[in-house]
Amino acid sequence: MLKNKHSARSLTAFLVTWAFVVLTVTGLVLYVVPHGRVAYWIHWSLAGMEKEQWAWVHMMFGGVFIVTGVLHLYFNWKPFKKYFADRIKGHLALKREVFIATALTVAIFIVSALNVPPASWVIDLNSAIKAGWVTLPELEPPFGHAEEVSVAALARRMHFDLDTALESLSAAGVNAEGPQATLEQIARANELTPMQVYALIRERQPAKETEAIDPGVSAEALEAAFAGTGLGRKTIAELCAMVGVNTAVGLARLSAQGIQAGETDNVRGVAELHAKRPIELLQIVLRP
Repeated sequence: MLKNKHSARSLTAFLVTWAFVVLTVTGLVLYVVPHGRVAYWIHWSLAGMEKEQWAWVHMMFGGVFIVTGVLHLYFNWKPFKKYFADRIKGHLALKREVFIATALTVAIFIVSALNVPPASWVIDLNSAIKAGWVTLPELEPPFGHAEEVSVAALARRMHFDLDTALESLSAAGVNAEGPQATLEQIARANELTPMQVYALIRERQPAKETEAIDPGVSAEALEAAFAGTGLGRKTIAELCAMVGVNTAVGLARLSAQGIQAGETDNVRGVAELHAKRPIELLQIVLRP
């Protein structure tokens, strides 16, 4: 019986250790992976595992760590209790240690929730690393979760000709299995990425001029139109081009509202500097 208990204790200790190691590795990987919309669009992977698989492993070992942590405390309850008793009998340093540990825990929780330094430095670094994966415009999907829509729905959303889209895939030797197949399904079936499938569909579509947007459109309508397009990550010049406004005109409109920016400045950075949202900058750029 004693041997079995010692074996269970040893097994638990090793499981706690390995769970900690796995959680450390998966946590670091998930810290640096691209944003989901990009990772799913390009089928990002590391060591043969895609983002979703890394997340699954992280979640499962989080559960293992919790369960084995409780078991570890159970098997070591007597020495743990004795340690506390000895500390209390010896001196009151334990009270100070508990107070400091509790205070630090609460402080870290608060600065993380409020996104203020030093927690904000870690969060900002995370955002910068994730955004750094997008080095080319085509690495961004045309809208959020574009890989999950069918070819037919994509054609409607992007104003593509559906027949031309299907012909483009067929000409490239890609089996689409009909207009209701999603970009993700087509990509998996043909060992491609959704980004590559979209590029093939877009390749033969007739070029269209950028249409100017009604300057009186509401913020709600703009958010609905540009949701998932990565508006905040664009430059001011890209923002203006996207809505058919001359860059110099857009900058002048921003300046008239007390917002100084350059054409290469990041939209989200400019917006946050002036306590606004990216969609509000877009509204200003649109208004004559």
